[in-house]
Amino acid sequence: MLHLALTTQLLASAAPGGSAAHPVSGIFYLFAFASIAYLTFNLRKLTAVQIGKEYAGNFSPLTQLFQALFFGVAQRKVFRQRFTYASIMHFLMGWGFIELFFATTVDFLKLRAPEAIRNILPTMDTPWFAALNDLGGIMLLVGTLMALYRRHANKPEPLPQEAFKGRGHLLGDSGILIFLVIIAVGGFFAEAARLTTHPDVIPAEAVFSWVGYPLSKLPLPWEAMERSMWWSHALISLLFIAIIPLTKMFHAIAVIVNVTFTNRKQRGALSVMKVSEMMEDPDLDYENVSFGAATVKDLSWKTLLDSVACTECARCTSVCPAYATGKPLSPMHIITKIRHSLYETKFGNAEEAAPLVGDLITEDELWSCTTCGACMEECPVLINHVPTFTELRRNLTLAQGAPPSQAAKSLESTAHAGNPWGIPAERRLEWTENAGVEVPVMAEKKEADVLFWVGCAGAFDPRNQKIAQSVARVMDKAGVDYAVLGTEETCTGDSARRMGDEYTFEVMAQQNMATFEQYKFNKIVTACPHCLHTLGNEYKDLGGDYDVVHHSQFLDQLVSDGKVSPKEKSDDKVVFHDPCYLGRHNKEYEAPRSILKQIINNNVEVEKSKDNSFCCGAGGGNMWYEIDEGERINVTRFNQLAEVEPDTVATGCSFCMIMMDDAVKVAGKEEQIKIKDVAELLDEAL
Repeated sequence: MLHLALTTQLLASAAPGGSAAHPVSGIFYLFAFASIAYLTFNLRKLTAVQIGKEYAGNFSPLTQLFQALFFGVAQRKVFRQRFTYASIMHFLMGWGFIELFFATTVDFLKLRAPEAIRNILPTMDTPWFAALNDLGGIMLLVGTLMALYRRHANKPEPLPQEAFKGRGHLLGDSGILIFLVIIAVGGFFAEAARLTTHPDVIPAEAVFSWVGYPLSKLPLPWEAMERSMWWSHALISLLFIAIIPLTKMFHAIAVIVNVTFTNRKQRGALSVMKVSEMMEDPDLDYENVSFGAATVKDLSWKTLLDSVACTECARCTSVCPAYATGKPLSPMHIITKIRHSLYETKFGNAEEAAPLVGDLITEDELWSCTTCGACMEECPVLINHVPTFTELRRNLTLAQGAPPSQAAKSLESTAHAGNPWGIPAERRLEWTENAGVEVPVMAEKKEADVLFWVGCAGAFDPRNQKIAQSVARVMDKAGVDYAVLGTEETCTGDSARRMGDEYTFEVMAQQNMATFEQYKFNKIVTACPHCLHTLGNEYKDLGGDYDVVHHSQFLDQLVSDGKVSPKEKSDDKVVFHDPCYLGRHNKEYEAPRSILKQIINNNVEVEKSKDNSFCCGAGGGNMWYEIDEGERINVTRFNQLAEVEPDTVATGCSFCMIMMDDAVKVAGKEEQIKIKDVAELLDEAL
């Protein structure tokens, strides 16, 4: 965005009474008008998103203004410790521009504002103002040189690089940076020429132009060069402005628009389809109805704006567990492929929008996603990756009947048996037989303070049954008034929804909500973050508003309230693995650690923890199928945890337990390292 500042400065200095050392012919204004006109014409790329569907963002003007300034102009999410070099680079470029824009605005007002305002504004040679201006220029120049170094000498592997062409960007990735360097350096030399030749320059003040003034002392023919330097700098700057929308720098404009129209409260939320209602509509046009997104026209305009705003920084790909383990997924590439299809559809020769999944995006790319949310956590421009991928999955599953072949059985079992394992509902209470306490059932009590949602894994998976038993024992010791649904409980529909089977999700949700209506309870407690997320966040869209907490939150409160008192602390070394749907999706990092601090003396952390945690590999339906390419995500994650040589890996998720329990066996370390849920560790400590 420096181009805007530079050109305004040129216009200002060229105006009558400005600081230019020579008059400017009318041809300059003709060039300036042509530049702005061409820029405006190419900004139509932003209007391409209009082919998308309606987006209910529920925008607040004040919130939008805050986001435009905080996330757009100030680039708040760009600054991340794990991307230190890139953060510094963007800080220098971004804030260098902001300073230059401020300086240019002051220069313009100095010429055009009422006299009362002009009298309080600094001139170009006011010492502090001159020094600040040169600082802005140096910041921009250094930041741009850092970007060039990063692309050619120290390029991160996921970062795309086409030096002077490619991916639809004029001048490529490096050419546009070189263009910026030329403009910045040219600006300093133009300033040096002004300081040397302008009769009103005072040497005592000129020294505060701490870059331009030393340059002006070089033995160059400044008098002869001044006019040509001014014109060359002016024309190069105007050319830069004109082609901005055709270059990668277009993201500087698109990003501000995108973050302005992002509803951060809804970020990550999946859209509601209400497929069951659609299917019951007698007037439904089956030929034209859209189940998920087949083409760009089936995506919302905001999703398309996400694709336009993508800066191709590759941060999403850098933290993606699927990409890190050699799966065919790059979140960045899917977003940019959507942008490519958008432009082809809107401005290309395509008569109809081409299918997104097939030649452009492969099915394996989509199914590799674990919906862990790491991409969205890192994206500096607030792109909504996971909901976009889910829309594409919905079309595959609902419209094309093409879910992952391995997952088809789990979807069928969920629909018919109420759980992905396909085990009869009559066996949902078998886990209570060895619990050591009598587990109350809601059908008998009718009312309880707490509804303990056991979940499919807790009911049927042998390893997770032990976790359910521990939760029951702790609640029993604490005197909690609780009950379970038992045979009336059915799958929340989480995995089905992540795999695009919205219909099955809705059927499961309606069935569960109907069951809830039969009983009275104040709170739902669950040991599964996927159930936590679905019951607590997604059922609301269908009319079910419940107070749902994770068992670590509930158990931590019991300890804090003195309802249960751990005995002596264990000296085992314990590392906690953050489940994605507890941490990134629901922002709970402290409750499980709080429990561990009260029962374990030696708690350790790994680098990839909390919001930087690495997925276990089971989310997004991947529990029920596997992409054969690359390494297994759960084994990679276990190896990360094993690096700190723990006695125990603690977790708080049904899927994570299954995946870590499998990984420790694959690694052959089941004798050295135990896999325990926080509830089990607390139960053992009582």
